[in-house]
Amino acid sequence: MVDLDYIRRFAGADPDEDGALLESLRDAAVEWYEKAGVPRTTEGALYDFWVANLAAWMYDNRGNADSQAQIPAFIVSSVHQLRG
Repeated sequence: MVDLDYIRRFAGADPDEDGALLESLRDAAVEWYEKAGVPRTTEGALYDFWVANLAAWMYDNRGNADSQAQIPAFIVSSVHQLRG
């Protein structure tokens, strides 16, 4: 599982706060990749990097109701790297 401190650094989150939120966002990012065809059992630095990027993007866009429909193209294209 992707380390929360790794995601915290990507998101620029407060080290003493947001733990539950970051855990929730990490789980949402892992689920998003799983729905896109990247198995939850995927391991490695590249997978961790992309999950952390997506979780940080979600952190930055929390409260934006339209944000889930607008995941950036660079994150969407990462699916091809991870499935390959």
